[in-house]
Order: sequence, then C-alpha cells, then structure tokens
Amino acid sequence: MKAGKFCEYVNKYRDSLYILALAILKNEADAEDAVGNAILKAYENIGQLKTFHKFKPWMLTVTKNEALKIRKKRLILPGDETVEALLHPVKEHYDELWDVLQKMKEEYRLVVVLFYYEGLSLRDISDVLNIPIGTVKSRLSRGKEEIRNVLEGGNGNGKI
Repeated sequence: MKAGKFCEYVNKYRDSLYILALAILKNEADAEDAVGNAILKAYENIGQLKTFHKFKPWMLTVTKNEALKIRKKRLILPGDETVEALLHPVKEHYDELWDVLQKMKEEYRLVVVLFYYEGLSLRDISDVLNIPIGTVKSRLSRGKEEIRNVLEGGNGNGKI
C-alpha cells in the first residue's frame, strides 16, 4: 500500500478515530495522542490488513487499543480520581446526548458510539471490541434504554 492511499483512508476516518478515543478517555488531549499513536502503529503494521474494505474497523481496533494503553498509564489519585478528572475541558460539550454518553458505563458507551456515531455493523463492532455479536446486541439495547431513561427525565436504573 502506498503512503498516499494510507493517508487518504486515515483522513477519511480520522473523526471516527477521535470520537472513539474520546469515548474511552474522556479527555481531548489524550484522545488526540491515542489517534496519533494508532495512526503510527497502523502504518507500521499495514501488512496485517488483508482487505481494504475492512480498513475502518481495523483502524478503530488499533485506536481502541492505543486509547486503553493511555488510560492504563494514567496517574491515579487517592479516591480513584484521575488527574484528567480535575482539569476543565478545553472545548464546549458537544450536545446533551454526548454528555449522557460520557456518564454511561464504558461497555455500553463504546457500543452506542460505534453503532450510532460511526455507523458500524454489529459484526464490525464485535470485531473492533473483540466481543461476541450477542454481547454487542445486548449492550446496545441496554445502552439505548439508559439513554431513553435519562432523556425522558429519569435517571434509569441508577447507572448514569
């Protein structure tokens, strides 16, 4: 694969990569770092990609892994608060739904973001998150129910 083609695909999906990283890390600077790391790692390992119609799920998987690495390295303060939780966000919140998503359990948030924000199929979400398709379906269903409860004025089952 030529560098130009790789760059074309990365540019096409860079917003998707950032949204996924932000959903995991909840910090803009870390999300940007995760995407940068993922792009570098993907370029170094482009030979592992068997077919280009799977480029987006493959890049999302690499991005997810890089974001999880960054989150694991975060400094944890007493009371399980991260340093990032004490910082003010740089940009305004995107919208009410994004705020609701940030309060959801990660297992639901990632599936909802990949399905609704990124338009991935259930199979591709299963591949990206390395979970069975049945688990994707149940997490998506539970995530939608939590969102519905919050937006209708309740707080669901206390998870958000």
